[in-house]
Amino acid sequence: MRYRNQGRWILRELYREPSGKSAMRSSHLIAASEPAKRASIPLGAYGPSGENGAAGSTLAGTLHVCVLSPLGAGLYKSDVGYSGGAEFQLFLLARALSSEADYRVSVLTTVNDGAGTEQVGLVTLIKRRAGGRLDNNGCWPAPKVIRGYVSAFLEMFALLRSIDADVYIHAGAGVEVGAYALICRLLHRRFVFVVASSADLCEPYGKVRSPLRWLYPLGVRFAHTVVCRSEEQQEWLHTRFHKVGVVIRSAHAEVKAQSRDQAPSERHTLLWVGRVTPVKRPHQFLDVVRHFSDEPCTMVIMKDDGYPDLWLEIRKQAAALPNLRVCENVAWHAMDRFFEEAKVLVCTSEYEGFPNTFVQAAMAGAPILSWSVDPDGVLVRHGIGMCAAGSFEELLRMLQQLLSSRSLRDEYGRRAYAYATEYHRLSDAVERFKHMIRSL
Repeated sequence: MRYRNQGRWILRELYREPSGKSAMRSSHLIAASEPAKRASIPLGAYGPSGENGAAGSTLAGTLHVCVLSPLGAGLYKSDVGYSGGAEFQLFLLARALSSEADYRVSVLTTVNDGAGTEQVGLVTLIKRRAGGRLDNNGCWPAPKVIRGYVSAFLEMFALLRSIDADVYIHAGAGVEVGAYALICRLLHRRFVFVVASSADLCEPYGKVRSPLRWLYPLGVRFAHTVVCRSEEQQEWLHTRFHKVGVVIRSAHAEVKAQSRDQAPSERHTLLWVGRVTPVKRPHQFLDVVRHFSDEPCTMVIMKDDGYPDLWLEIRKQAAALPNLRVCENVAWHAMDRFFEEAKVLVCTSEYEGFPNTFVQAAMAGAPILSWSVDPDGVLVRHGIGMCAAGSFEELLRMLQQLLSSRSLRDEYGRRAYAYATEYHRLSDAVERFKHMIRSL
């Protein structure tokens, strides 16, 4: 009976005629769910001049921005490794916004223990205890599981209402995107969805596997704004979801200037960085290590709890390779030195968004070699690296070419640094985010 009554209230709120300030907010959210006209917004970065359809600022005064980052708790503790690129980008944004007087920033995250609220610098960290998974082997869930979904939704509704932020931001596909978007609509607040990977957009449900996977595209359509990390993602968003997104590229703070011009002895390793998941294809880098047995190699790996067997297998195989150093769960603030030591960053991912590792390598002046991923063709177009177009033999040939010529690596590194400082500076990305949320 409790769920039935609350469900009726939710339906009334979704379809009632708004008035006053709520009407303005609801009209924005309803408009966001309608198919967008492609001609209204050109491809390209979301700039401070208001191109991409910004119709002037509507949110004034001090804004409360809440970052929804279930997997990002470790980033706010300097002794813990980070979970991945999407969480890291939200972390950088949260820290930067919190340092400005016109913004109040909170981060809602999930922990296994130690739930509660904690002040970390200028960011309010709201730690929610993780619940059990509600999967039902991809089939339509049993009534007990349905009740679990409803209970989780109502709990999240109460939590977001108590946080009472003006804008909520989340990155990455999942059924929770639909829940966040619906809750924000009920609360008459803005919801910003950030595309984490091109895989979020390449299929109707992205890569979401759940009986409630239909909530994900619903959430994308109900989001007031969708942030893409590349123009390719912007194209996919329009094609698949009939929605126009804005491009705010992945960013990173500039590293010290001398790192892009390291002496040969300091740039001594082939580098691979990533979570140990099938899509990252860590096995392929181990094959590279075996092929170039005279080259020092480094893997910086983060554990993904969804693939424990793969984690153990990669660690076991890596331990048998004498030219490979493996570093596990490195804290975010210690990552730059690995890129500064890299002769070449090697990416073996099947797909990505705009890899955070690309930005970090470019900022450090390291060439990039990718097996398959080249978002917007930047590696080739800007001359900052090479892409093997999915061919392992071509990957080995390109790597041999790079290793045979320090002058070639230096040239790629110089162009990479110039490209990164022009397109991926953190300060620029933060300004674009600020302009975007003020224009909602």
